Amino acid sequence: MANPLDYLRWRGDLTLQEKPFNSVDAALISSIMYLPADDSVVNHTLGELAQKLAKLPSFQHQMHDETGAEIVLLSQSPRLAQLKILDWTDRLEKEPHPLQFTAATFSLDEQTIVIGYRGTDSTMIGWNEDLLMNYQPEIYGQSVAAQYLTDIAQKFPNKKIYLVGHSKGGNFAQYALSAVQPEIQDRVIQALSFDGLGFFSQVYSTQGFVRAMPKMKTYIPQGSIFGAMLDHPEHTMVVKSTVSMRKQHDPRRWSVGRDSFTLAQGLAPGSRIIRHALINFNQNIPENQRGATFSALFEAFENFDINELYQLTNNKLLGTYKMGRVFLSLDSDQRQLFTHAISDLWHSYKNNLTLPTTANNYELYPKSNDSYKAPIFYEFYDISKPNLKLPPEIEQKLH
Repeated sequence: MANPLDYLRWRGDLTLQEKPFNSVDAALISSIMYLPADDSVVNHTLGELAQKLAKLPSFQHQMHDETGAEIVLLSQSPRLAQLKILDWTDRLEKEPHPLQFTAATFSLDEQTIVIGYRGTDSTMIGWNEDLLMNYQPEIYGQSVAAQYLTDIAQKFPNKKIYLVGHSKGGNFAQYALSAVQPEIQDRVIQALSFDGLGFFSQVYSTQGFVRAMPKMKTYIPQGSIFGAMLDHPEHTMVVKSTVSMRKQHDPRRWSVGRDSFTLAQGLAPGSRIIRHALINFNQNIPENQRGATFSALFEAFENFDINELYQLTNNKLLGTYKMGRVFLSLDSDQRQLFTHAISDLWHSYKNNLTLPTTANNYELYPKSNDSYKAPIFYEFYDISKPNLKLPPEIEQKLH
């Protein structure tokens, strides 16, 4: 099947005036957010950025697979190449809270801008944020994303706004929309998330989230892992992808039709099983113990000067040795809890192999955005409030 890069080959010569901005364009901008740029690109176009990166010696190791193809196509496709970069902001901080944050603003036309949020990069700080999001209703990076939207909205007061992002960036885009003032929410056209993490009920039951939710739309692949970690009360669509599950997190590997993604009938069996394994993992390890264990783990990474994921993955033997040293540096209680956590996750995965895995059986199970009403396959069970009942006015808007 065709993918977004094929779309760029076939439709990249059509201007946004000829064919309006769509979800595939938004996914491509979300992937562009991972390019190694800084504020020196402001007032340049995406095409100029692509041409510079293609010639940059330090970027040559990335010029392969989808990234290389996207760079080449981007510089040759007027549809996106002509977008002017109005802002590019990078922040990587350990204190007061772990923060890996990149956002950029692009001029879509005279009336409209697009704000893109980057997802998790290869830094340990970024992965620390991801783990925090799995058991903390709100993290520092989300508030930074909301402030960025507020700042850009004030800088360009007469512009309509699209918000886009992949993975953590998709979560940031939708959280930012939910947390800003109503007058800014009203200027946002859509907040599009591509395999982005969902939200806890404490977030999506707030007045701001409920008010903004009609403008949110999430796309997850049929083999989603990251996008199925938390709740998605917003409009969520499952997209076809023919690559393996571990490769489906990249939206450039999803299936497209003409100007949109091709939808699947539902999540793949593996995605549903992993989702329930994560639910059980969160149920069985108390939040305070999870927080203490993962904090100690990332502190140990820092003590051994492990700042990038490639330090553990590039050389398997060396990576195993380094990971072993990190593990042994934890105190005995932390090692025991960490071992229990991994073991529990694995046993939960095996236990959930009995979930319905055929399309016909799956159809017999009720589907809802409320994990207290049915055995949902991408909902989070908030065990701290097992009998949670939302206010009637919010319940009505959610369903």
